[in-house]
Amino acid sequence: MTNKAINLTIIVIIIIIIGFGAVYIHFPIYRNYQILAKFYQRNRTNRPAGFGGGVVVFDGNKKQFVTMVQRSMFTLNAQGYIPMPDTIKRVWIDVGSNIGAFLAGDSVYSAVYWPNRIKKSARDEFRDANDIMGIAIDPNSIYYEGLSKIPRIIPIIAAIYTVEGTQIFYEYPVDGCSSLLEPNSALDPSYLGDNVIIGCHHVKKMTGVSTIRLETILSLIDPRLDVEFLKIDAQGTDLEVAQSAGAQLKRIGKIVIETQKQVSNNNKTNNFLYKNQISAQESVKWMAEHDFLFDEKQSFPNNLLIQEFNYVFNNRYRNNTT
Repeated sequence: MTNKAINLTIIVIIIIIIGFGAVYIHFPIYRNYQILAKFYQRNRTNRPAGFGGGVVVFDGNKKQFVTMVQRSMFTLNAQGYIPMPDTIKRVWIDVGSNIGAFLAGDSVYSAVYWPNRIKKSARDEFRDANDIMGIAIDPNSIYYEGLSKIPRIIPIIAAIYTVEGTQIFYEYPVDGCSSLLEPNSALDPSYLGDNVIIGCHHVKKMTGVSTIRLETILSLIDPRLDVEFLKIDAQGTDLEVAQSAGAQLKRIGKIVIETQKQVSNNNKTNNFLYKNQISAQESVKWMAEHDFLFDEKQSFPNNLLIQEFNYVFNNRYRNNTT
């Protein structure tokens, strides 16, 4: 081989190496997330719950309810239920809770009420009552300490979903956007002028979280207690939270979910923040099929730009929910 041919071969090899390097450097980071997500989901979703979900662990004569963080959330009483004072008659559950829930300026607690009683917001009713116990559920452990200091609140570090175990969790730059769902690649670019929407569209990192069915939590609540209220803010999986209640759903009186009305642009792009999230229209239909009626009067917008609302539903068989 002549020197000229050798030099040409070397140049070609260098060009190929540079080309591969350029592809590697410019390959979108999110695509790597997608590959990792598919691998993680395939290998984790169907595994037994173990510490990934919520399990009852026997510790001598005690039964501890433990989640992925391997920290006891509470010790079950002799009957196998979450222990509550004898004064408690009603239970409220907040899925996607935070330190501002129940007593602070949370918009849902400020707006939702029971018209057949004195017109008092849910926040004021919880503050003034002594017969309500709140169960606050969120996968973010940073809220645990603060929530545990609020009287009549039982915090649980977990996410609620239809599948129990360990699921991939997408963390976003904006607080309150992190979700079990990945970003919606079909989000219309016109919405990205809002900094909050941008912060809810780019994955910061992925972790694993405990997922528990709501049915599991409800089965640990004494059936003599009235599960009066369920508030859900699960970032795109709100209806799945309700669906995960299974046969226990009928125990609940009033449900609030955060949801988006779907707005499509030539069926190519839409306003959804998350991939595969269920629309408000579909949510109303499913809830009605399961005996929860949409309360348009109490429902209210959360972010009109992306058509995000808090929808209120009342159990048709519960006279005290309207």
